[in-house]
Amino acid sequence: MSELSDDEVSLQALFEPAKKLISDIEDGVYTTAELQPRLKTGIENLHSVTKVVNQLKLYSSNEQIEDVPTNSLPYLLVPCFLGIFHQNVIVDASLKLDELRKSKVYLRNFLDRLRNLCLITTKLPWDDEDTEVKDDAGKKTKMSVEEIRRLKLERHKKKQELKVAELRIKKQLEAVSIDEQNLRELYITQLQFWCERSHEELQAIEDEIPLLKMMAERSAHPNRYPAPSEPLKTVPQLKPFIITRDAQQKQVFGVGYPGIPAMSVDEWYHQKFGCNPHNAPQSSAPEPQQQMESEEEDDDEARAKAMRWDEYKDDHRRGWGNTQNKG
Repeated sequence: MSELSDDEVSLQALFEPAKKLISDIEDGVYTTAELQPRLKTGIENLHSVTKVVNQLKLYSSNEQIEDVPTNSLPYLLVPCFLGIFHQNVIVDASLKLDELRKSKVYLRNFLDRLRNLCLITTKLPWDDEDTEVKDDAGKKTKMSVEEIRRLKLERHKKKQELKVAELRIKKQLEAVSIDEQNLRELYITQLQFWCERSHEELQAIEDEIPLLKMMAERSAHPNRYPAPSEPLKTVPQLKPFIITRDAQQKQVFGVGYPGIPAMSVDEWYHQKFGCNPHNAPQSSAPEPQQQMESEEEDDDEARAKAMRWDEYKDDHRRGWGNTQNKG
């Protein structure tokens, strides 16, 4: 590789911090509050890079990607990074729309430049904005949900493949001395990755801009959009209740005094059956005399059974069973 000139060294000194900040944004290193001053510095650095690139005339309108020197390839990412920075700037809702429009301009400029260099050959969505086909109602035709989902999946898959390729090339560069061919392949892979990412960010901006316009319209004309009044909710009247009469009842009978017994067992018995003893439930237990007779019958039967068993054992000795084929 050829040695870097002083201008290229100054470009690197301005561009590398911005590139590092992009990596930190992707990794979520900073909080939103910590990120804002760094975004401002990054935008200023990239504006300075743009001025130097224009002064050096690094790119020509009639050249292709093969004609661009390897050292100049990374600076093609400047408008893309500017678009990412402006998209992450946190401002008031009235100013957010301007930030998104700036981001949209930078991202489109990045993709247009890649197409002019023949790095991408696909048709960009805004090519036919002035002559776009409209339906009978005069509205622009939109892609179906299935088409949007298919494009998202394709872009996600392609980004994953490019990320794997980028890591592979970086490992090769770390293993051997820096080779210009591998370095050029790395830069082109990064450009292709951010090309896919720019399409996603542009779609997100297109989805967010109508919401911001609606918010700006509502804040500018609040009388046109009165806040919806919430219906009054009728709250049922609550009846007072006593949780416990005193601490002693709570300890003895638990929470709430309805657990206190209202009558004694005798009172309940008289209330249930009255004074007539015939109304009382009959016990199912047998009478003592019947129980004794039943026990005597059981004893006689057991005694007779034992006697029969003894007589049987006298006539049938143990082991007198079937002795056939036993020698």
